[in-house]
Amino acid sequence: MNDEQLKEMETFAIGLTRRAGAILLEHFQKPLTIEYKSEDQTNPVTDADKRSEEYLKEAILKEYPDHSMLAEEGSQVDSSSSDFTWVIDPLDGTVNFINGLPIFGVSVGVLQKGQPVLGCIFTPSPGNSKGSVYHARRGGGAFRDDEAIRVSQDSKPRRGRISIFPAFYARFFHLKKGFRGEVGELRSPGSVAYELAMTASGVIQYSLFGSPWVWDVAAGITLVTEAQGTALVRREKQRHWEPFRGFTTPEGNGFGAEELKEWRSSWIFGGGDMTRFVTSHLTPRSRLELMLARWLRRWL
Repeated sequence: MNDEQLKEMETFAIGLTRRAGAILLEHFQKPLTIEYKSEDQTNPVTDADKRSEEYLKEAILKEYPDHSMLAEEGSQVDSSSSDFTWVIDPLDGTVNFINGLPIFGVSVGVLQKGQPVLGCIFTPSPGNSKGSVYHARRGGGAFRDDEAIRVSQDSKPRRGRISIFPAFYARFFHLKKGFRGEVGELRSPGSVAYELAMTASGVIQYSLFGSPWVWDVAAGITLVTEAQGTALVRREKQRHWEPFRGFTTPEGNGFGAEELKEWRSSWIFGGGDMTRFVTSHLTPRSRLELMLARWLRRWL
């Protein structure tokens, strides 16, 4: 696909994401039908999630009937006739949405042979009652609506600047001298898509995630990297971080929808110097240390 064709796809995806965001805003801070995907009622899904996903699914397959698709709430099409897979989260930040907190998003990403090439994220916006769409395509730069954006250019975290570093995940590491106490102002907004949009625009100086799902990050990868940032991953049982090279097999083949559903990794997003500084100051705890820590939390 040449750049002109990809640009046409981006234009379509921007409109698609904006309309899905409008569906969410129609339901926001209004009575909702809520179901739970887990017995402990910690994984909610609403009629807004379902309506947004149904719209996205129908619109994408009408425009690109031979493409594959994977969505959080279960929609899945695995096509062997195309190299493209749409990975969507119709409402990321459902708990925030249910509670009336305007921190949520719609995430629409496109993979070509497992490589992220396009990403759009809708978020509510204080300055725009219709919200904003953050978007990027491979080689085309990153934008909030029509305004160019880029990641924070700081080489290391600064106090007073917002960072995403989940408290539960910090337990897996020792923080080296020079980073301890200098991680930034920690926040947990509750929506990976929203956080990645803010990272791409420099509002958040870096974002570190434990093991999000592919639909949480597919759009944000392109958005952050086109905003002059980088994405590093740390797979299970690995001690080092490395640049993300795609959702692919060792032979370079793109994963299908079933494989994408199971793909998990730790991620850090931000400027290149920033992400290298943070990861170089994290030392994984040993298995014995983690076992002891779990025992202490249980009995003390």
